Amino acid sequence: MKKAARILAFAFGLVLLGATILNANLVSRSRTALSQGVFRADPDAYGARFHIIVAIPDTDDSYFRGLLEGIRQEVREAEAAVQVFRYAASSEQEAGRCFDLALRARVDGLIMYTSRNDPLEARAAEAQRAGVTFIPVCTDPPTASGQFFVGTDSLRHGFESASIVLGRLGSSARIGIILPSTGSENPENEPFYHGIHSATKVYPGAKIEATVRSRPGALSGEESAASMLRRPSPVNAIICSSARDTVGAAQVVIDMNKVGDVLIVGTDESPDIRRYVDNGVVTASIVRDSAAIGRAAVRAFSARRSGQKALAPLESGFTIYQAAEKNK
Repeated sequence: MKKAARILAFAFGLVLLGATILNANLVSRSRTALSQGVFRADPDAYGARFHIIVAIPDTDDSYFRGLLEGIRQEVREAEAAVQVFRYAASSEQEAGRCFDLALRARVDGLIMYTSRNDPLEARAAEAQRAGVTFIPVCTDPPTASGQFFVGTDSLRHGFESASIVLGRLGSSARIGIILPSTGSENPENEPFYHGIHSATKVYPGAKIEATVRSRPGALSGEESAASMLRRPSPVNAIICSSARDTVGAAQVVIDMNKVGDVLIVGTDESPDIRRYVDNGVVTASIVRDSAAIGRAAVRAFSARRSGQKALAPLESGFTIYQAAEKNK
C-alpha cells in the first residue's frame, strides 16, 4: 500500500509540475500576444515590458480618435502594450467599473479620461495603493487643486471661441452654447461656459442666450441646435464643445436655410468639419491637439515608472481652423 501511495504521489507531482509549466507558458504567450496587438507600431518590433489600459468614452468623437493615435505613436518608446476599455459616455458607473477592473488586474498603468468632477484625488490614491500608475486625461483642469493631469484648458477654449463670434457680431451677439455631455448640473460652474461669459463682458449688449447640454446619440448636436434656433428669441451664434455637435449644428443651419445668418464656432477637426468650414457653414473650429495629449500621457507613464513622483500638470494648446487655411 505504501509503495502504491508513493507511486501515486510521484505521479501527482509530475502532473502538478506539468500544469505549472504549462500555466507559466500560457501567461508568457498571452503577454507576448498582447504586445503584438493593434498598438504595435511595427509588427517585427518589440516585446512589451508594460501593460497599459486606456479607458475612454465609447464615442466616435475625433478628440478620442486623436488621443488613441497619439498613444499608439508613443507606446513603442515606452515598451508598452495597450488595451482599450470603452464605457458609455453618460455613465459614471461604467467609468468607475473600468477603473476598478484595471486595478484588480494589477496592470502597470491606466490612462483614463476623467471629467472635471470625477473623484480624481481618491482614484489617484487608490491606484497608488494598488501599484498602478494612474495618468488622468482631462478636458478641464480637475477641481482638486494640485492634482496631476494631462489635457487641455476649456476656459481658454471657451474664451477663444467666443472671441471669434464677438469679433464678427460684437454687441449684437446672441450666443447659444452646446456644452459637453458630462458636467455639473449648473452650466455656470463649468470653465467652458466661464470662458465664453468672460469674453462677452468686453462687448456690452452681447449675451449668452441659451445653454444646452449635449446628450448621447448621433443626433444630439442637431437636436440641440434646432431647439436654440426655434426659441422665441433665437440665437445668432452657436458655440459647440465637441466635433460631433459641430457637425450636427452645421447640418441644422443648412436644413433651416440659415447659412450666413447663424455663426458656428466648432471644436476639433474632421473631414466633415473641414468641408463645412471651407464652404462657409462653420466660421471656425478650435482644434485641440489630442494626439499630443496621447503622446504626453504615455511619456508621463514612463516618467512615473522611472521614479519621477512629482509631475507638473501637462496642458496642450490648440489651433484654429478657418476657411483661409485651405489656401495656405
